[in-house]
Amino acid sequence: MERLYQRILMAFDGSEGGRQALAQGAQVARQNEATVDLLAVVRIPSTYGFIEAGYPEHLLDDETARIDGVLNEGVRLLREQGLTVNGHRRIGEPVLEISRLARELDVDLVVVGHRPRGRLARWWHGSVGTTLLDELECSILVAMPREPAE
Repeated sequence: MERLYQRILMAFDGSEGGRQALAQGAQVARQNEATVDLLAVVRIPSTYGFIEAGYPEHLLDDETARIDGVLNEGVRLLREQGLTVNGHRRIGEPVLEISRLARELDVDLVVVGHRPRGRLARWWHGSVGTTLLDELECSILVAMPREPAE
């Protein structure tokens, strides 16, 4: 049987939606015996792009340390499921960094988590999933959080 996906990029931010994405992405990776790359992005607010002094260094250092912890946790969780994982950290806007790395690695599938938001917030801020649809040249799996059992 031919493998549908040979290389999978998973984006992880440490959120519950991100954990759902890791779980679902890991299952797809095992079924396809795919190479797995995990990306965590240090997000710099776009408002800092217009300030000459740039993003305050101490805030960047703090956020980079936090994201490194998130990345290490994600790599550990995937390895516990028997996967070989390459970890990547980028600094910038998540949608752009996900799509850039996906092109660089020539992945077949990108896996992201999604947490539902209200209509106004979605309109105002956009959705990572829908924006990625415009940016990616491969398939995308958007993992939705599951409702807790009552």
